[in-house]
Amino acid sequence: MFIQRLMCRACYNRTVLAKSKVRCKGSKSQLGNESPLKNLLNDASAFEEGQQREPALQWATQPYTARPGRATASEPRTEPQDTAVLLFPGQGSQRVGMGRLLADIPAARELYELASSVVGWDVWRVCTEGPAEELARRCQTAVVVTALAALERARELRPGVLERVRGAAGFSLGEFAALVFAGALPLERALRLLELRTAASRAAAAERAGGMLTLWLAADARLAPALAAARDHARRRGQPEPVAQVANYLYPNCKVVAGDEEALKWLELNGSSFGIRRCARVAAEGAFHTPLMRKAEDALREALANMEVRAPRVAVVSGTHARAYGGPRDVRARLAQHVARAVRWEQALHALYARPRGARFPLTLTLGPGAALRATLRQVNARAWDSSVHIDV
Repeated sequence: MFIQRLMCRACYNRTVLAKSKVRCKGSKSQLGNESPLKNLLNDASAFEEGQQREPALQWATQPYTARPGRATASEPRTEPQDTAVLLFPGQGSQRVGMGRLLADIPAARELYELASSVVGWDVWRVCTEGPAEELARRCQTAVVVTALAALERARELRPGVLERVRGAAGFSLGEFAALVFAGALPLERALRLLELRTAASRAAAAERAGGMLTLWLAADARLAPALAAARDHARRRGQPEPVAQVANYLYPNCKVVAGDEEALKWLELNGSSFGIRRCARVAAEGAFHTPLMRKAEDALREALANMEVRAPRVAVVSGTHARAYGGPRDVRARLAQHVARAVRWEQALHALYARPRGARFPLTLTLGPGAALRATLRQVNARAWDSSVHIDV
C-alpha cells in the first residue's frame, strides 16, 4: 500500500536519526502471509541512492506520453484515458470533522498516528474534533496529512488507480502532498518542513498586518487599476512600499489578491467601481504568495538545503512556474519560492492537461477536504472535469 510505504520510510528515517528501534505497524492479516514490508523498508533505506525506477514509471516525466509513436517493449504505450492525475488541496480547505470517513481504514489511521508522533500534537483529534481555532492554527500539517490519508480511500474506491498515476499537482500548500506522493520528499521531513512553514509564515505575518481576499470579476473588470488604487490608499495612510497583488490565479473571472490590510479594506469598500462583483476574505494568517512572506521563504530555503530530496517519479506541475519539477535542485528552489510567489493554478492546470486535439483525458482524483479543487477544474477545463472524481474524507 502506498501509505504503508510512506510510513515505513518515515519510520526508517527516525531509526537512523535517533539510533533507536521504531516499530512499523502492519499485521499479517493486512499485508498477507509474505509481507512486502521488508522490501518497502529496504527501498526506503536507499532514498538517496538513485536506484532504478519501476519500469512503469520510467517514462512518466509528464502526464501523457510526449510522442505516442515511440513506445518500446519495455515502455509500453499508455493512453491518457488509462492513466490518472491527482490534485491535492491547499490551505483554506480544512474543516472540523475532516478525516472521519477514514476512521475505519487502518493504514490511514496509522498515518495520522505517525504524523502525530513526528509533530508532537494529535493530528487526528485536531482534524476530526477541532476546535476550529486550533485547526486553523495548525491547518498546514492537518490538510497535507488528510490529503495523503485520502489516497488510501481512493485505493479502496478505485482499485489500481494509484498505479496508473502519471501526473499530480497541489494547490499552494498541496504541492507538499503531491511531492510526497511522487517520492520527491520523505514523509517525516516533509511534516517537519510544514511545521517550519507554519511558524515562519506566522512570524512574517506578525511583523506586518496582511491578509488575502478572493475576488469575483466582471468580464470588463479593471483589476490592475484597482490594485494600484488600493496601494495608493495604503501609501496615503502611512504604509511604506504597500503590497496589493494577485496571489492566486484561480480561473478567468476569479482571483485571490493579498497584501497589506489597509489595501484589502479599500478593495472591499471600493472594488465595485472597478468591476469587482464580489469579494470574500480567505482564512489565512497573512499575505501568502506575496513579498510579505519573504522571510518565510528564506527559512524554507535554508531548511531545504539540508534536506534529502529526489526527482519526482511522476510529473508534479509547480503552481508557481506552471511546469513540471525537474531534479532535486529544482525541487529545493521552487518549493522554497512558492510561499512568496503567486500561485498560477489556472496556468498549471493548462500545463497538466495539455494534449493533442481530440485526445481523451485521464481520470482525475481531487483528494481530501473541500470540493473547491474540482469546482475550479470545471471553470478551467470542462472536459477534464467530466473525467474527475472527488475523494471526500
